[in-house]
Amino acid sequence: MKKKAILLSCMLVLPQIAAGSFIGAETQAVKYAPEYAAIDAVTVKDNPMPNQAISAKITKDQAIEIAKNFITIPKEYSQLSISYQSNWYPSNRNVWHINWNKESETGYGNIYVSVDADNGTVISMGRWDDTYNQPASYPPKYNWESAKKIAEQFLEQKVPQKANAVELDTSNVANQKPPLDGHAAYYYQFLRVENGIPFLDQFISITVNGNGEVTSYEYRWNDDISVPDPKGMMSQTDAEKKIKDSIEMQLKYFTIYRYHLAANNQKTVKLAYDNRFTYPYIDAKNGGWLDYSGKPVQIKKFSTKLEPLFAEKKASTLPAKKEITQDEAISIAKKHFDIPDGAVLENVFYSDANQYQNFPVWNISWVVKEQPNIWINVGINGYTGQIVNFSKDDPTRYQPYAENQSIKQVINYEEALEKAKKTLETFAPDLLNELTFDPYRNPKPEKPENMREFYFTFHRLANGILVEDQFVNVAISTETGEIIQYNQNWNPDAKFPDAKNVISPEKGKEVYLSNYNIVPRYLYIENVDYSTGRPIVSKPEVKLVYHLVMKPLDQAVYLDAVQGKWVSMETGDPIRDKVEAKDIKGHPAEKALQLLIDYNAIDVDQAGYVKPDELISRGEMVKMLMLVTNPDPYFYKMNYGADRAATFADVPSNSPYFSYIESAVQQGFIDKGKDEFKPDELVTREELAEMIVKAMRLDQIAQVSNLFNVTFKDGDKITKKGHAAIVHHLGIMPAVNNQFQPTEKVTRASAAQAFYKFLQERGKYTK
Repeated sequence: MKKKAILLSCMLVLPQIAAGSFIGAETQAVKYAPEYAAIDAVTVKDNPMPNQAISAKITKDQAIEIAKNFITIPKEYSQLSISYQSNWYPSNRNVWHINWNKESETGYGNIYVSVDADNGTVISMGRWDDTYNQPASYPPKYNWESAKKIAEQFLEQKVPQKANAVELDTSNVANQKPPLDGHAAYYYQFLRVENGIPFLDQFISITVNGNGEVTSYEYRWNDDISVPDPKGMMSQTDAEKKIKDSIEMQLKYFTIYRYHLAANNQKTVKLAYDNRFTYPYIDAKNGGWLDYSGKPVQIKKFSTKLEPLFAEKKASTLPAKKEITQDEAISIAKKHFDIPDGAVLENVFYSDANQYQNFPVWNISWVVKEQPNIWINVGINGYTGQIVNFSKDDPTRYQPYAENQSIKQVINYEEALEKAKKTLETFAPDLLNELTFDPYRNPKPEKPENMREFYFTFHRLANGILVEDQFVNVAISTETGEIIQYNQNWNPDAKFPDAKNVISPEKGKEVYLSNYNIVPRYLYIENVDYSTGRPIVSKPEVKLVYHLVMKPLDQAVYLDAVQGKWVSMETGDPIRDKVEAKDIKGHPAEKALQLLIDYNAIDVDQAGYVKPDELISRGEMVKMLMLVTNPDPYFYKMNYGADRAATFADVPSNSPYFSYIESAVQQGFIDKGKDEFKPDELVTREELAEMIVKAMRLDQIAQVSNLFNVTFKDGDKITKKGHAAIVHHLGIMPAVNNQFQPTEKVTRASAAQAFYKFLQERGKYTK
């Protein structure tokens, strides 16, 4: 194991995580859960294909034994199935898949193991167990660092010959967060390393849960490949210069959809810079660009300025806005498309104008009952009668040719492109002066003579600038020459901002590259050619590349061409590097404060200060609680947006606490009987205690009179005695010198500590 290997990731997955023990296939096992014993014999369901009918070096029975030696199967599990699969992706292996299931009073579970049918290598394992009724301890018994040791130990046991040929991927370390409950899972991806250079798509991954049990394993490794010698590769400096000099920035419009905002402000068109071509690699030996599949691409210099298909706007032949009837819609569809006489009208669906589309649409479907059935779907603008989408779904399009068959084209690429343009003249004549054909976004296929279909995208132009998410797609069958798909994505009411204040393309390139890394990697290429009627599988190969990869982020972003900064698509605010809190180190509540900072429940100001001993408001208290119970800010904005009527007069929809307070009201954490919430007032210990008890669903118990023997010295000052008793007894908000201090104001640190203790206790009382 390379000592420099450090943190990859820690992500929360489904709470149904199994417990189990594992036995090494090559070395003596370390039993992580010794209470489970291996089954000496497992009843195997008969496979309809006997062993001798399958051309595999590893037999079915041998595969089962290999799987049982890899993982201990608990007694309550029984074998469910075993299947064989050839050309399994990735690496086109022949594979045995073995499944065990558990159905008992304690819940359900599944264990699967996949074994290479040619050499007996276990290539994947996973287990799932229904632990819904089992409370999980918080914090988890194992954190990321201690669970990593288990993953490393498991790796060394199962594949000791690979343990020193990997390093742990650390690319996403900055975005990792500790879990918020005990049902945690930590994912570790150990990258294959040759000549000191990591691979892309060659790795061994292991998942460990919060109890220290391995719950998944994947072995993605091909020894039968030739790895290029790094001798003669470009230097890092030369690679960076090559990429910087080659990429071309493009100014574009694109729409941000924020449906949590008021209806008239949900779609906002922004100006952004982006790389005009998005190839991710350059060959580290010759500097040539490679596409995602590793094939060389020629970067041709096309004009930066895009031209419309027609210079002048054509006179509209569309009728004035009126409601198209069903019969009229059907007649329009039959006018434009060849609907066979025997086709059955299967479905007519009318969708009215809504927040997602500005006009009503008639969607009409026919089925031609052949073997197999052919579906014809037409969408028609309910106001104008314009065709907005069409598809002819013939399943034979997706069937590979037999070895002795070849594609018989009746139309070539250039002819198909012209036909697509003629289609636009028919279906969208009034849009031609706003449509462009960008050759970078429509590269000609490498082998057009092998294509069954050609796809073309015509983007909208506004003010001479490409509109990213408004376009018309056309697909032409090369075997029949007919249109098989047409789709129009267009917003006639879109408002496009002026581009006079955008930064220069040179500055845009500088900002763009600031958010990317350029790293040397070995690129593993499967070499499956799908450009023919029948996919051709060749021997995999490896190329030494420099990878242009975006720095890991925990949110979607774009390069704002006006601000000249990377901006969050969700908030519209410029992103900033993670700010380390300067004033919590050594604080008694440091651990709790850092947890809430990680989940944005507590803010760090631009100077790096949290001010842990500052008093907090009622609004901040609610925000903190909601983000530790459901740490997704977007959830609150989507579900409690500006269209929702405000519960309290002093918490309007533009308040930073609005969505959190509305969610708390809906969940019963806040009473809505008052006109005001007073979000800016300082919160008291009693108010915090009440909210925490409600979040634990213990409010009704807390209200039972005389149930609690309250002996606090200041008990006569406590209104919510049951709530105070519960949080004191559970250690969430303990009394000081037998005084609960109900009216004392709460600091940021003490609130964080209370919420941290709340996380520890809530699993025992909530499900």
